[in-house]
Amino acid sequence: MKNKYVMISGLAFSEESDMEKLKNYAREGWILEDIMGGFFYKLKKDKPQDIVYSVDYQSEADEEYFTIFKEAGWKPVVSLGNQMHIFSAQAGTKPIYSDCESEIDKYISARNQTRKGTFYSLIIAIVLIGLLVTSLITARPMFLIIFGLLIIDIVVFVFNFMPYLAYNSRIKQIKKYGKCKSEIINNKNLWKIDAFTGVMFLALGISNLIEKKYFAVFFIILGVSNIVSSLNHYKKKDKII
Repeated sequence: MKNKYVMISGLAFSEESDMEKLKNYAREGWILEDIMGGFFYKLKKDKPQDIVYSVDYQSEADEEYFTIFKEAGWKPVVSLGNQMHIFSAQAGTKPIYSDCESEIDKYISARNQTRKGTFYSLIIAIVLIGLLVTSLITARPMFLIIFGLLIIDIVVFVFNFMPYLAYNSRIKQIKKYGKCKSEIINNKNLWKIDAFTGVMFLALGISNLIEKKYFAVFFIILGVSNIVSSLNHYKKKDKII
């Protein structure tokens, strides 16, 4: 097997653990080559290497940007959307960011990008909800089309809003501790996701139960399990802190 595909854990939430994972794979001879579909690392088989990886966020990166990193010993490996860039270097190379101020600037750039995406998708969602209500009254054939667009927009919103929260948490942690703890970010945001999902499933289940649709019990069970999971993540967050 010449290639291996490894799922991305979510760089906004677990950047450090993902980079550590890629470093360990490199020691086994699996070297990062590309990112596939935004969800998987593509690793190629090569000789074992003692290298480390680091992530940077820079929109519209130019040749001068990459030259600065090369001169510091960091080789560009892959870029995603010309906004997120992964670099590699020999173990022991001076980190890309060695002080808190520059590392905070790195995450401010990423946070601002996801904040824009969150804002725009929220505005679109409000418009679509208005159209959805209107279609029920005046244009029922359009209901499913608008509903489908709303679902897509909600996905876009979540994929911007959750990273926004994560980057915001990173900035606060670096200011407070001088470093970032991925475990805190994971549990801090996962409990919110589980809580939101649990409430949605419960609301869906109760509304169907009122209409005597007994498969609603399934949604209620899912809702309760997500809320329990949310409480567990919340407790872990406090213990880590």
